[in-house]
Amino acid sequence: MHTAQQLLFAQRFPFSQAARRIVREENLSLAELPESVIERAEAMVQHAFSGKRYVFELRQSELLLQEILAFPVAKILVSFSNDQGLYRRFASLIANSVYEFLGSEKDKAKLAVSLASDLGLLLDFPESREFFVSMPLQQFLSIPFTDDKLKLVNKVVVHGNVFLKPNSFYRFLRAKSFSLVLGSLPVPVKGLPKRLQSIANSIKSASREREKRLFKEAFTGKVAPDAFPPCIAQMYGQLASGSKLPHMANFTLATFLNSIGMPKQQILILFKKSPNFKERIASYQLDRIAKQNYAPPSCDKIRSYGVCPNTQCNVKHPLSFYRRQLRKQGKEVKSEKQVEAKK
Repeated sequence: MHTAQQLLFAQRFPFSQAARRIVREENLSLAELPESVIERAEAMVQHAFSGKRYVFELRQSELLLQEILAFPVAKILVSFSNDQGLYRRFASLIANSVYEFLGSEKDKAKLAVSLASDLGLLLDFPESREFFVSMPLQQFLSIPFTDDKLKLVNKVVVHGNVFLKPNSFYRFLRAKSFSLVLGSLPVPVKGLPKRLQSIANSIKSASREREKRLFKEAFTGKVAPDAFPPCIAQMYGQLASGSKLPHMANFTLATFLNSIGMPKQQILILFKKSPNFKERIASYQLDRIAKQNYAPPSCDKIRSYGVCPNTQCNVKHPLSFYRRQLRKQGKEVKSEKQVEAKK
């Protein structure tokens, strides 16, 4: 029998070892899941999908257990979508709830240390009152640095240890939670019961529709997204859904969009979705691309970058593919001379 304190901790941190133990001890198969658990899992995914916060102060043991059991089910539903953007949104949902739970707790420090201990993190407690904890540098570097306040340049590092004040430690735990949840996705989805298959298919369809909407929403004027070559369409879709692209993929996408006449501000709207977006840097780079008249890389170079999803395009350059598709669609190619000049 689980104590109320154990259930509360596991519900707040559903990726923790404590939560996993409870799930194992309940020993429920997917076929025998209570409807209440399935409903909570679906609600969790819907909140992630819509970007809404997911923080509930629960006290009843039955409700806490439902939430704990719903987490692995939600991971299955998310995995079925095969959507990297939804993976990230789900991980963000959990990580942000961790940060909120820590912030609302009376004894924040105690709860934070308990979570760190559960996750097997190595901590030391400095004598100086200026800092709350210190940890090995390698451990600190295990998180994704999308939070400027966690950048190493802003931290005190002594003899291979990073020293953190309380709020920085809570921010670190949020980032660590994000990394752990994202790293655990996707999970196997074979053999789902019909009830879960139905929900998973609905989520997958909604995910695809969202991808299409995101793909088109930033385009204005004569830009035709449905004529994009597969490599550009994939890069755009990934970036629009919040994924971080490799440097050369960012460069390829930016130069392509600039070459076909997309306004700088519309390109910036797209790149703002990147988790490491810096407007000043992005704006400078786009100005440089436009001033230097950079053309996107050739298909051979794109293949060498490892970002070509379709080798059957039968063209040598993404702009050639785009121009060919416009002709097939009966659309005018006003920038053809400009495109040829750039090539």
